[in-house]
Amino acid sequence: MARFFSASPSFGLAACLALLGGLANVCRAEVLEVRSGDAVLGLDGATGAPVRLADPGAGLELAGRDQELFRLVVVPPGGDPRQPLEMSSRDAKAVRRIEGEGLRLRFEGIGKPNLASVCVVKAGPEGRFRFGIQVEGEAGTFVERVDYPLLPLAAPLQGDGTGDALVFGTTKGGVQERPHLWNPGRSAAGTQPGSLAAQFGCYYGAKGGVVTYCEDDAGHPKTLLAVRTAHGMVLGWRHLMRHDLQKPVALAFPVVTGVFRGAAGTATDWRDAAAIYKEWALQQPWCVKRLAERGDLPAWLKQGPAQVRFGREWLGQPERIEAWLDKYWTRHFEGVPLIVTFWGWEGVATWVPPQYFPPYPSEDGLKRCVAAVKRAGGHAFFWPSGYQWCLSYGKRDDGSFEWEDRARFQREAEPHAMVGKDGKVMLTNPPWYRGGEAATLCRGDRWSRDWLTGIAVGLAQRGGELFQIDQVVGAGMRGGGDCRATTHGHPPGIGIWDVEAAHLQMTEMQAACRAAGVNMVLGYEEPQERFLQEVGIQDYRDYEVLRRSQVPPHRPESVFGYLYHEFVPLFQSNPRADDREMTAHCIVTGQMPHLVPHWPVEPYPFPSDGGFEEWGGDVPAGWDHVRGWKEQQFTGQPRRDQHIRHSGASSLRVESESAGEITQVSRNLPIGPGGLRAGGKYRLSAWCRTERLGKPAAINIAALTRELQGRGSWRLPFPEPGDWREVAVEVVAPAEGAEFLRVMIHVDGPCRVWIDDFQVLELDAQGAARPILRDGLPLQHPLYKQWIELYHGAGRPYLQFGEAIPPPKVEPAGALQVGAFRAADGTQTVIAVNPTDTAQQATLGGNGKSKRVELQPSRVKLLPW
Repeated sequence: MARFFSASPSFGLAACLALLGGLANVCRAEVLEVRSGDAVLGLDGATGAPVRLADPGAGLELAGRDQELFRLVVVPPGGDPRQPLEMSSRDAKAVRRIEGEGLRLRFEGIGKPNLASVCVVKAGPEGRFRFGIQVEGEAGTFVERVDYPLLPLAAPLQGDGTGDALVFGTTKGGVQERPHLWNPGRSAAGTQPGSLAAQFGCYYGAKGGVVTYCEDDAGHPKTLLAVRTAHGMVLGWRHLMRHDLQKPVALAFPVVTGVFRGAAGTATDWRDAAAIYKEWALQQPWCVKRLAERGDLPAWLKQGPAQVRFGREWLGQPERIEAWLDKYWTRHFEGVPLIVTFWGWEGVATWVPPQYFPPYPSEDGLKRCVAAVKRAGGHAFFWPSGYQWCLSYGKRDDGSFEWEDRARFQREAEPHAMVGKDGKVMLTNPPWYRGGEAATLCRGDRWSRDWLTGIAVGLAQRGGELFQIDQVVGAGMRGGGDCRATTHGHPPGIGIWDVEAAHLQMTEMQAACRAAGVNMVLGYEEPQERFLQEVGIQDYRDYEVLRRSQVPPHRPESVFGYLYHEFVPLFQSNPRADDREMTAHCIVTGQMPHLVPHWPVEPYPFPSDGGFEEWGGDVPAGWDHVRGWKEQQFTGQPRRDQHIRHSGASSLRVESESAGEITQVSRNLPIGPGGLRAGGKYRLSAWCRTERLGKPAAINIAALTRELQGRGSWRLPFPEPGDWREVAVEVVAPAEGAEFLRVMIHVDGPCRVWIDDFQVLELDAQGAARPILRDGLPLQHPLYKQWIELYHGAGRPYLQFGEAIPPPKVEPAGALQVGAFRAADGTQTVIAVNPTDTAQQATLGGNGKSKRVELQPSRVKLLPW
């Protein structure tokens, strides 16, 4: 490998303008070059600005223009931390090269604080460079942020940018396509700890690209950032700290940035960059043992378990949980370990801490649910709201709250809460508090850790075996962990102490639960590489990038799962009962099966719950209370009426006194297997009773695509005031394109109406109507069954324990979803899924191999590779 430095002059005004973005006054500036393999990095000798990043072997010039090398954010002596000063390498009065290993530039007289900085660039592994920086200044000056290195890159990167993409090791991962189409100012970022689950990223096209990562084995706070500018794309790192310059501050680790390419003859892919980072990561403490090698986890967790989640509406009816476990799970999957997650067990409301005990529905009710889980060979999983302390919940029109815990917070917890730069307790008002607010306890404070550990022990005593530290996304705290308290036992401000406290929390929690007789399995809300040896299960949400509707698209890819599949079992946190594409994605990326519970579990007429007989709180079972759409809020409230009904025990009543007070209760009727037949003709009807209706209203029906584009619409208008009347309409489910019918009971006030006995009948060729009978199995039962049997059985060496490897190419593209894994014995397999309604044929190819595959609808297959 050739590694050397050179100084080359730039001749002529045209070359100078191209290189320095029009800085004609330095048109003969010296360019200082560092080489690593084929890669070349050039810095302007007069300003330190990056002016070249090239991979001549691939014929790539990757640099953009007009960018400083670093930025600093500081608070001068006696300054207000809320009004820091920002400066950059451009503000230096002098830049000179100094002696020492690598290329070293000293920047002096930076900004009003008169700071100095030394930037170091060394040749690193083949094609890459290691960056370091040290900042000096007056004692009492606090450095709060160092952005370094900042590299200007071209946008588009190659050609017209069609094949360009940006990938970060974020919690949700995914591929951001064609970022050159972003408007200037748009950015992508991930912070560690927090949304940056793995400290690497890449920006690339078909011929090659740029990879960057930090060789930080401890977990210092940092952000990876890509910003679209008028001149291109800036890729860089933001290092977060609070350091008094009575001593110089230097990065505790190198930042590595350089070029990468795909294997010979193949287009460059983000997996090529991930392999570079993983080679380093495998030597770090969080990769000491793979999942199969860990002796601290219970044996059942390594037997290919599946998972299901029951919410508050299920907990309120323990008999339903018992029936689902007995009549569905045990009947079809007996012997497979089952993780049962409970949501909504908090005493006040779902996600409202800290009133956890007594739990919902009661101590005896929860005990009954946990006992049912254990009878089915299952294991209870609870997700407390991390360090959140809700002060108020459910704001009323008069400004009061349905529940308030402010006095207890002030009496017990306020001294241990996170404090902001203004010296006040940090407060947030997430929407699930319905107008209330919460504080966040600081995990750097021993009291806070003991408090959360106490909750874990309380759950262990109630039968819990798994515990997720929720609302601590990617192990990141509110405000990035920037707590300014001086009484918590940690240095005020952001720092490595926060990650150290997270390690302490898990160590203390596991020890306390073991003392209580439970080997508690821990996890976080969304992944973080730092804690792979401490967590035993991992909430994952990589498919959710599809919900963001970004242009150009953010395509789902399991980035963290590809890096660390063999180290921790991942599960999709929010599966959807009717989304086979999502299920297929989870299968081929080696995620733990996660089922959506269904009801009824025995044969029934479709759709269920048309009679509004069963309710979960203030929402009828099988329906959703929609609280708004886009910018409009729907403030009306549905009500159960057990006195006025058409049949059965209850009906749905909608009433309001005010104009503009909208109530919407909706549900989806899937089109496809288990739902309506594409092209089929149906009669939809309901019995309605109107007492008052301020403006015309209806039960609206829309055929919608996955992207919520309309493919047809119909109405069931509410009748004139009077007694019960049936309203009906004939509907033809679109033959293609639509994924479901959306049924929307939508009423604007003032009003008082009742709805009961909603029904769907299928019409035959002669127009005769007949009920639609279903077998009591979930829509995705065929996929669930194959997935669970493979993950627990023959596919376990690959799907639970295997290392993810590049999947083969599928021709025609998109015909099948595929993934690939290597087992510990070196054997490799491809897993292929056809989530469509028609048989699919495809050719799988890669690494000199080719295989023709045909799969029937909703079929899964393991293929030796």
